[in-house]
Amino acid sequence: MRVLIADDHPLYREAAALQIRRLYREAHVQEVASLAELRAATDHSAAFDLILVDYYMPGMSADALAGLVKDFPATPLAVISGMVGNADIVAAVRAGVCGYIPKTSTSEYFARALQLLLAGGTSIPTEVLMDQTASHKMPSWLAKMSAREKEVLHGVAMGQSNKEIGRALGLAEVTIKLHLRNVFRKMAVKSRSEAAVKAVRAGLG
Repeated sequence: MRVLIADDHPLYREAAALQIRRLYREAHVQEVASLAELRAATDHSAAFDLILVDYYMPGMSADALAGLVKDFPATPLAVISGMVGNADIVAAVRAGVCGYIPKTSTSEYFARALQLLLAGGTSIPTEVLMDQTASHKMPSWLAKMSAREKEVLHGVAMGQSNKEIGRALGLAEVTIKLHLRNVFRKMAVKSRSEAAVKAVRAGLG
């Protein structure tokens, strides 16, 4: 069995890989940290039996997920994210992903989700499909952001510098500064640390 984990947060990625190997001793788990690396891995290797994708890693978006679903129709693809019930994840579900696994889920939940996905089923918490007027809807400031601005903010939440964010996204440092100016304005914050705290609370960390 071959599993691909795509997540730019190394601690979560390694923990997920370890748990998969404990559950399925024959599993070969490959780890990547961006959409570009995911594409490279799927282009130059045998088919995977399951792909787990972090929604907020560099290059990822609802459109990118839809592209992956289209390109790998026989492979179960699930989103892993810290945010439940936001419009981006709902869009991803509508794009055809088979599952959504919260990063806050228990080991038992994770194991059950893998079992369902590998059996050809789906694993999507009901919270994700809740109406957007419910209490789990994303913050108004997040709804105003573009996909690129969310990627930049995710980098801030991860503690990355502007140079590191730019390198990950393939953008100039001055462009990152311009995006952050818009991000701070939409979030109504005055500092990088304040933005990071709000982003983590919203599940972007």
